[in-house]
Amino acid sequence: MIPLVYRTDSSHGQGPRLAVMGPALILATALTAACHILDVSNPDVVFPSSLDDPAALSTIRAGAIGDFAIAYSGSGAQGSGGTTEGQILLGGMLADELINTETFPDRILADARQPQIESGTLQTVFRNLHKARRSAEVAAQKFRRFADTTVNAGLSEMLSLAGFTYVFFAENYCSGVPFSTISPDGSFNYGGPLTTPQMLDTAINRFNQAIASAAALDTSGDSARIRAPKVATRKRWMDFGSVGKARALMDLSRDSLAAADAAVANVTATFNYLIQHDLNTTRQNNGVYNGMFKFKRYGVPDSAEGLVGLPWRTVADPRTPVFRRVLTSSTGPKPETGFDNVTPQYNQSRYMDEKASVTLATGAEARLISAEDSLQRGDLAGMLRQLNALRASPPAYFLNAGAPIPALTPLAAPAGLAAATDMLFSERARWLWLTSHRLSDLRRLERQYARPDNQVFPTGPYFKSGLQYGTAVNYPVPIDELNNPNFQQCLDRLP
Repeated sequence: MIPLVYRTDSSHGQGPRLAVMGPALILATALTAACHILDVSNPDVVFPSSLDDPAALSTIRAGAIGDFAIAYSGSGAQGSGGTTEGQILLGGMLADELINTETFPDRILADARQPQIESGTLQTVFRNLHKARRSAEVAAQKFRRFADTTVNAGLSEMLSLAGFTYVFFAENYCSGVPFSTISPDGSFNYGGPLTTPQMLDTAINRFNQAIASAAALDTSGDSARIRAPKVATRKRWMDFGSVGKARALMDLSRDSLAAADAAVANVTATFNYLIQHDLNTTRQNNGVYNGMFKFKRYGVPDSAEGLVGLPWRTVADPRTPVFRRVLTSSTGPKPETGFDNVTPQYNQSRYMDEKASVTLATGAEARLISAEDSLQRGDLAGMLRQLNALRASPPAYFLNAGAPIPALTPLAAPAGLAAATDMLFSERARWLWLTSHRLSDLRRLERQYARPDNQVFPTGPYFKSGLQYGTAVNYPVPIDELNNPNFQQCLDRLP
């Protein structure tokens, strides 16, 4: 058990911030909303046994969210030049969202579709995702044990976060990821591998529990003033679980799209669950910003360079803002290059500083899932109507997406399903940019829509290091899992 700290800072007007520190000792604050870690006059030790108490639930929740944030969007806590990758950066690099702009061999090979099981970088990211899974599931156990779950939504939130960790394993890794556990007495239990459908089924189970827990929240009251906030709270957590469930159902198969659409039918476009970042500690920094803008290890590619994918740079879109700085040098102005001093450094500006929040689940995604169900049913007019509704009122939680975006025009009659599919996945790519959706969408284009690999992922010569693009469409399980007697290696590397 890693000791945890919960702290708040309202200096940026974004509410509570989360920090997790360890591995042995931490400075503990009083568990109140008004405390600040720098104000502590009597440091103490938080032992695991002290977390077996209802008063510790806010600390446990904070730790689980902090672990999830690192697994998802990374941090600035360690790694190369302060870059700790999460699923967003690693998934985006194997997809077409990002490109390598530095010299580290692990990332170059991953960008060239040749990720290696020996990679220390991939090992850290994999471990962080398992740590997030473990933290969320342990937190859920604590809420079941100590909280009044008719008034405390913590159980629903933790179950949904646990569900998303299984979604990321299913979307970004090979089939056959092992899931080990730790018993209450501290003993370690090696887990066996789960297939991709089994990981998604496990995620759906967690989301179903989260939705049921949210539905059980008390909404009673003798006046609308008392009832209304309770009803809004219950709906928020039901929406959170519903978007996660719909995403997992969509990943399972096209036949599950109707069920996915039904799951999010009542989720409004304004719903959002954000992972917040901060400047309080490097652990709390936004790792996507650090990895790209600050340390220049990732950049934004473009299909105009000969890569298969979207024209992220050459087609301007407020949902996917990209720019390249011109720096001052001893020889005059010079367009910025990456850490390798060669690759042009094009930066994203969706996350423009280390405290930028990242969307995890949104009403926009719910509407995109409904649009894909319309596509599946052959209702192209309905799909277009849903996509244009989002464009007409871009949700405020997407940075730089405030003013209406011009509507999409109806497809010409001969275009048919293939062109409509291109439109739908292009819209998903723009709305859900840098939120760990794109790799899964590219895999689904192969697995569910029968697109050939060379029309989805780049092939042929890689742009540096004399490499050729490989064939990977997902990440392998790192080498240290070979210590698990129940695991040999991926069951398959299929899309």
